[in-house]
Amino acid sequence: MNIIANEIGTEETLLFLTVGDEKEAGLFLLAGPVEAVENLGPRVAELLGGKGAGKRGRFQGKATKMSRRGEVEALLQEYISHQRAET
Repeated sequence: MNIIANEIGTEETLLFLTVGDEKEAGLFLLAGPVEAVENLGPRVAELLGGKGAGKRGRFQGKATKMSRRGEVEALLQEYISHQRAET
């Protein structure tokens, strides 16, 4: 997942990647602007029933509720919409 994030470049792009089956545990990576990742990373881990850690614009961890990816996507969309409204 880090290789993909490196190729895309995440200084201005918020990226959410997961690996794993919807009905089982998996891994996740949230990468992007440092402030966004610091705010959203722990919330993403909580939504996915997982734990993780982050630094320098990357937050990665293990998740037990991969079926909640849609909720994470909604959270990220809301965050992006709010950021656009402020600019």
